[in-house]
Amino acid sequence: MTSSFKIVKLSEEEVKAIKSLEKSLGDRFCLLAVEKTQELYVLEAKLAPNYWERVDKVYPEIEGLRAYYDSKEDAHLAKSSLKSLLAGKLKGSLEKRPIRIRKVKPEG
Repeated sequence: MTSSFKIVKLSEEEVKAIKSLEKSLGDRFCLLAVEKTQELYVLEAKLAPNYWERVDKVYPEIEGLRAYYDSKEDAHLAKSSLKSLLAGKLKGSLEKRPIRIRKVKPEG
């Protein structure tokens, strides 16, 4: 899977604002400025009737699992890979749940 996020050039004032926000959040974060996309796709697992949660929150045991993708194709590949993993290698250790891809618009 590839990401087509583009890093944007910022003015000195914008960089200062980001550094200030990073400082206020503590040493755990590094913020990057990327160009907004028109749409994002999120992988979600069903927890209850009409209740869906991001897959990275449902399956925190799977290291590096992402929930957001900037292309529909990448989201479908990730969904397929996750379903195969849950039905194969992780069968019995993690509960297999229905998984969907939902299109979302970035805020802002």
